[in-house]
Amino acid sequence: MFSTNIYINKLLKSFDLILKHTIDNRDDTIILKLVDQLANALKDNHLYDTVTNYIRTNVLNNHLELTDKDAEQQLFCLNLLKCIISIKYNPSFESQVQELILGYLSEDFYSIDSTILCSLVDLITQIQELDEQIRLKIFNLDSVVHFLHPNNKSVYVRNSFKLLLIKHLHEPAMVKLVKSMPEPIKLHNLDIFHTSGLLLTNLESKWELIDLHSIKHYSYMLSYDVESEQVLCQIADNFELHGHYDLAQKFLIYTYESFKGSKDILLKKFFAPFKRRKSQLDPIFKYYIHNLKTFIKFNLINFNMSDHVSISDVFYLLKSLNLKLKFKKSILECLIDYFEIKKNSENNFLSDLNEGIESILKFKLDGELSIELLKLCTLESTQIIEKVCFDKIDLGELQIYVSLSRYMLKSMSVNGIDRLLKKCLSVLFESEDADIKDLIMSLFIELKNYDIFIFNDQIMEKILLLCLAESEAFLRREYLKFLTKFYSIQPNELISEFFCYFLLYDHDWQCQLYCIDYFDQVIDNLIRQKSGHVIPICASLATGIDDADQHVVNACCKILTKLKLSNDFSNLLEKLEKPQSGLVNELKEKSKWLAVGCEESVLVYNLDKFNKVSLPMLEEKMSISSQSSDLYEMNATAILDDIISAYQFDWDDQKALDCY
Repeated sequence: MFSTNIYINKLLKSFDLILKHTIDNRDDTIILKLVDQLANALKDNHLYDTVTNYIRTNVLNNHLELTDKDAEQQLFCLNLLKCIISIKYNPSFESQVQELILGYLSEDFYSIDSTILCSLVDLITQIQELDEQIRLKIFNLDSVVHFLHPNNKSVYVRNSFKLLLIKHLHEPAMVKLVKSMPEPIKLHNLDIFHTSGLLLTNLESKWELIDLHSIKHYSYMLSYDVESEQVLCQIADNFELHGHYDLAQKFLIYTYESFKGSKDILLKKFFAPFKRRKSQLDPIFKYYIHNLKTFIKFNLINFNMSDHVSISDVFYLLKSLNLKLKFKKSILECLIDYFEIKKNSENNFLSDLNEGIESILKFKLDGELSIELLKLCTLESTQIIEKVCFDKIDLGELQIYVSLSRYMLKSMSVNGIDRLLKKCLSVLFESEDADIKDLIMSLFIELKNYDIFIFNDQIMEKILLLCLAESEAFLRREYLKFLTKFYSIQPNELISEFFCYFLLYDHDWQCQLYCIDYFDQVIDNLIRQKSGHVIPICASLATGIDDADQHVVNACCKILTKLKLSNDFSNLLEKLEKPQSGLVNELKEKSKWLAVGCEESVLVYNLDKFNKVSLPMLEEKMSISSQSSDLYEMNATAILDDIISAYQFDWDDQKALDCY
């Protein structure tokens, strides 16, 4: 595919435009995508030879000119050279590349733009036989200290240089160079020593020089050397005493992971923030929540939290005035994640929590905090929701219990929420609050079954009217999602007319897809029942294949293809009688406001359009609607066409600029 003459010609033209064009108005992401494409394309030998010859002639033979070009052009060349060298070892080509590299390594090469410098170091890392002059420029103490200094503004340059160093650390001269670095530089770059296996002595006394970049490797290396938990805990204390709470917590996580002896004291130390009482808690918990989540994620089976955290600890933190609300909520979220998985082995903790819940709620926690605490309680028992008198609660409290019920439905069957559902329905029909309506509909959607005494015909008609009059598309989606689920469980052939109307007149493609999904679920049953309601469905789907949105076109085509492939269906369709339900007209007469369609909008039951639909037509429409949006994956030359059109645009031509 890549070695065709068309591709090669366009590629070389793109190279010419990139290297000779100096206008700033261009999309550098396209160029990056081109280099990514070439990483695969250059495995073709013919294309590899073509590109390397071009680069020799236009870049390497005039390498001194490259440093004077725009940064974007330099980056393109450096990244392309790295790509070429990584494909195969080519000594003569590599030699020319090293001459280009030397052109960059002047006395003040540290001041090169950091992005270019990073690409330059990456290119040097790819070189197999490194020139001695480059070695002298790069591998000296001043250079190493400059690149690895923590104040180096570009972490990318520092990391790229580390990879270069590590690659050459099998050489004795390089080991000697690295060991001669000043102590602070060593300790800020411990990953070099840890990765390469180089040893450092007396690490426990050097904790003051450790930062977030080196804490992981410091913890691992120290854990291998010491035999006592107390030594490790003392270092954690040292970090804390100097206000480095994040370092202390991360140190405990990494040493717990790597220490080979008993870890009980380390665990106790890590969970100590739960025991804090009088001190300011915010500086500690600012980092602790994230670190706690990390610890739980990787060590879930190795400990029981109830061995280190009590209910009184949790309640104290929730009541504390020394801890911000967002940290309290995060603590509860973290506990929920833990106990969702370990609720069977930690049941006593949850039982104690439920016994003390009334005292903590009397402390008047805010809504968000209350719901997280209630979620935690329901992991042990759902009784808490059965004790609520929903008639008396206000809108804010209702939101808490709706969210709580949704949470409970995900993991268990919730009994006793009938009273909540009735309250929700009354709020749904009376409230103007879109958010609470959205929350209530989400609860209805997540129900596994529907009590027809609660969701009776009168109630369902009201929901249909809400959907018809709802101007917010996101709420119409929720209504339709619920209606499709409800009528799939409680079939009603008359409702098909409602969904046909929405498919034709709703302009939100996601709403239309819910209607099409409903048709897909029910049409086989309607055909078996020889129901006339198949007629408006077919007519609506046939209209849908000309919709402006390709999602809708594709979904309609799939159902129509299935119907057209059935020989019996066409014969059946001719014998069906058109339905006379008039459901939509009845609803429109009762509705005070129409957000979908208008008074004159009517359903067309004419099957002429459906009869004219053919399988080849459907196949063509599905092909167009299913095309990937990523043209670069579909067509290798598309990216070149984009570059050529973008770079050939004349930004100095006022007429062209106005047209653009």
